[in-house]
Amino acid sequence: MKRTGLLLLIMFTSLLSPCGAQEGGEQASPWAIGLRGGWTSTTISRYDGGRMDEAYSALGGFEAGIQGRYTVNPWLALRAHLSFMQRDHRMDRNLNYLDPVYTKHRNDYLVLPVMADFSFGGEVVRGHLLAGGYAGYWLNDHRKGTTYWMTDYYVYFEDFEDTREFTDEDQRLTAGVVFGAGLSYSIDSRWELGLDALYYYDLTSHHRGYDNVADPRYLNTLSLTFNIHYKL
Repeated sequence: MKRTGLLLLIMFTSLLSPCGAQEGGEQASPWAIGLRGGWTSTTISRYDGGRMDEAYSALGGFEAGIQGRYTVNPWLALRAHLSFMQRDHRMDRNLNYLDPVYTKHRNDYLVLPVMADFSFGGEVVRGHLLAGGYAGYWLNDHRKGTTYWMTDYYVYFEDFEDTREFTDEDQRLTAGVVFGAGLSYSIDSRWELGLDALYYYDLTSHHRGYDNVADPRYLNTLSLTFNIHYKL
């Protein structure tokens, strides 16, 4: 993952650096760096495969990371960020006698999106339309909930909390598309505040499936973040 991120950064720099030159005179650097943080909400898309008694729902989490931007011209920039992102969801059993059974999954990811940033507006307040792709790496799956076990006469319920061990069925590398919109406010010539709403749509399943049994599972995450940029 580290080598992939470094390669993307080198390509990103080598492709865009020549655009920074301007004939005759000095100009402000097109680069900006910053921090981001906010809230996420994730749903899971999974083929039921006969599991009619399982219901999946969204859970909230948080995101935090670093970001960079390269301004190509007044209306176009390229943006990238590296974030720690929680992509959480919940499963409930909906059979009457199993109503107490549920599992909350806290899925921690590192995500690296690269996006085109189309902006419009004035010098102080600008709107942004964002679109691109992302790669991610699944760090862990922390589970919490209530399970059950049965005897001939009773159903027993038991609370649990653990971090699941990954297996060969898990696909920890993920990739997808990301798109959204944002708003930025320039405090002065150097500092800028922003608000982004981004949607991450997995194109790769985080489960490889079993022998002769396909079981694709995709995560879709809405991210709302506050950002601060410093123009170099």
